Amino acid sequence: MNLKFLATLFIIFSIATFAQQPEKITFKDTLNFYYKIVPEGKPAGLIVILHGGGESPERVMNQIYLDELAVEKNLIVVFPGFEDGDFKMDIERKFLDRITKDIVEKHKISKDKISIGGLSYGGMLAVKYAEIAVRDKNTYFTPNSVFALDPPLDYEKMYYQLNRDIERNFSEAAVNEAKSFRKEMIEALGYPDKNKENYIKESMFLYTEKDGGNAKYLMNIPVLIYTEPAIIWQMNNRGRDLYDTNCISITAMMNLLKLKGNKNADLIIVNDRGVRPEGFRHPHSWSIMDPEECVNWILKHLNQ
Repeated sequence: MNLKFLATLFIIFSIATFAQQPEKITFKDTLNFYYKIVPEGKPAGLIVILHGGGESPERVMNQIYLDELAVEKNLIVVFPGFEDGDFKMDIERKFLDRITKDIVEKHKISKDKISIGGLSYGGMLAVKYAEIAVRDKNTYFTPNSVFALDPPLDYEKMYYQLNRDIERNFSEAAVNEAKSFRKEMIEALGYPDKNKENYIKESMFLYTEKDGGNAKYLMNIPVLIYTEPAIIWQMNNRGRDLYDTNCISITAMMNLLKLKGNKNADLIIVNDRGVRPEGFRHPHSWSIMDPEECVNWILKHLNQ
């Protein structure tokens, strides 16, 4: 019996034994879908939990119990599943507009009581949605709060990091990911030295911009970010150094927010927490989050 099969069984078992059964909502006009978990009592708010790249909502539900804690506090929990999307996340953002509107209208909750967050790509989407909500004022809601786990934030920094991964050719996993993501980035944004305006517009944060680029739109939104640098792991398993980690951009952005006056920009740096469901060590994982800590942080801002 292999690990993949065991993980699949555990996912099925976890979903089957959840106190409130997740309801899967599908659509005829898109491959995207979502799971919804509704508390027994009157809903007091909504948490949207976004999966990382290459993940599924089912796999996320297998790894965390933030959803269970939230439902106990009478919060609706939603796990969107993205089978369709684009590099700029426009498709994903519009899908979030669609599903949150449906939930708000059906369950009579306030648009001001929505928190959004996720791991990696999911964290990027959460941050970007909040920024666009403030910058362009064309989203269905403005998040009450945003939480993210080890999200890449700076596309310009990421471009050069991907180049280093490819040039070093140390880790097959890192090289394959770098080649794929770099190709998508160039197709969508061009090269950073020739198309800087595209990077300013689309990146969640830009260290080379004095105001942080789009990060300036987070000044009045509570932001919680978890990251695990795991430098020795990165060196031994990916051939990377500190400059190649997400924590560089994360700490830079959070420091900027604090310096500019965001008193609710909370950074949590952890050590030796990152483990994947199959049992192997990996700092880029849901396990770096403390679910009780995170749900209490969300509730604190929802209740203000």
